[in-house]
Amino acid sequence: MKITLRKYFCVPLALLVFSCSNDEAVQQLQSKTDESPIQGVEVVKLSDYGSHLTSRSVRSEDNDGQQYVLKFKDANCYDKIVSDLKDMNPEQKMDFFGKIGFKGSYYNLNKADDELDKIFDIDNDESFLNAYKVYKEKYKNMFVFNQEDKFDLSAYHPFNDENLEIVGNNQGYIIIGDNVIAPTNATPNYEHAALSANTQSVEAPVNPIYRSFLEDCSVAIYKGKYRSDISLGIDQSGNIFMVRCASQKKKRLWKRRHATNYEADLCINGEHLHLSYPNDGRGRFEKVIPFNARQFFGRNIKCEFQNFTTGCCEGVYGNREFNVSIR
Repeated sequence: MKITLRKYFCVPLALLVFSCSNDEAVQQLQSKTDESPIQGVEVVKLSDYGSHLTSRSVRSEDNDGQQYVLKFKDANCYDKIVSDLKDMNPEQKMDFFGKIGFKGSYYNLNKADDELDKIFDIDNDESFLNAYKVYKEKYKNMFVFNQEDKFDLSAYHPFNDENLEIVGNNQGYIIIGDNVIAPTNATPNYEHAALSANTQSVEAPVNPIYRSFLEDCSVAIYKGKYRSDISLGIDQSGNIFMVRCASQKKKRLWKRRHATNYEADLCINGEHLHLSYPNDGRGRFEKVIPFNARQFFGRNIKCEFQNFTTGCCEGVYGNREFNVSIR
């Protein structure tokens, strides 16, 4: 059995893109954007929808990401555009937001990550730390920083919602119809970087929560300053398998999350699955494996990761066998 975990790409402006490749669909979306605004979404000022809706004080250059939000015509429009954006690579997402003139949560964090990446290339430790001090001061009113791991220097959203991390403003706000939507989980996303909370007023299935096995079910690969990991787990209810992927760029003990693509083969009790995750701009995420775990309840089964590799560790492959107890 071979399963490739990818979603269908759909663009709300032209239904015919369902028959096109991802790149072709994005090109059609971009050409439509050149002609007219994206249908069903506009950039508006948050305070126009309630005088109390003002983000924390920010410098003038940060105003776009704090005070302006995307307004979606309705929930269907929101769902379609979010789905389309999830199937774009980071460059395509940045181009999309540039064309509609919105510098929100995704756009600004992507820019901040690019800056931090260059700081990690500074060889001298003192110069490195001085540059990081300036960086952190610049973004302290826009993002939050890891309070649990002092060596993690990445900037994070002050909320945890997979969808709003893409389309929200820096505080995660959007508007659907005339309703202001805020993240339901105000926990900084360094604590639960891959978990997403359902958006208020938007119907969506409850997202499964990743749970590690008692056994070590992971494999790590290294190349230069980069490290990538993949781990097998199970959802909290014990019904389905899940994987957790993460990559980092390191300098001595310091690190920053690194977004990249992932490829691996996974064998579960003799069944083969191919895992393919494109770079979606996140350095860490968890994904459901469409494979029933409940059938093995109370048993020990053999699992194996084969040919695990990532874009930042290209040419390096990880392989590991392990046994897990399904409980």
